[in-house]
Amino acid sequence: MTSAERLQNTPQEHSVDTYDFLADPRAIQLTHRRKMRASMQRENDWWLERLQSLCEAPRPDFDFPGYLLATPPFRDLAGKLAAATHRRMLDIASADELDWFVDAFRDYLRTEAGEDVFSSAHPSNLER
Repeated sequence: MTSAERLQNTPQEHSVDTYDFLADPRAIQLTHRRKMRASMQRENDWWLERLQSLCEAPRPDFDFPGYLLATPPFRDLAGKLAAATHRRMLDIASADELDWFVDAFRDYLRTEAGEDVFSSAHPSNLER
């Protein structure tokens, strides 16, 4: 299968009609996150399968929000990952970005606890 064919088989990006999500995916409540996952089940399944071969251990669990890669905030990362079938096909920067994404969103569908660290008002993000 060529790269063009793989990209053609990539789930289509979904638009999300909430400004909060576009500004910060963690701004929406846990119940809404779960509803989004249910409505994007096909995309979630596709990305979860892909992520199993692209991620280092620990790999994403069954409840990882792979569907986020089919949303506008993660368009660039999804484009970098779509044609790759194995981690060795990723350049170092893309592999690092993938690792950050998986680590940052591992508990996205489980809890909202500790998410203030992503906020611009968190002390570590404020200028001193």
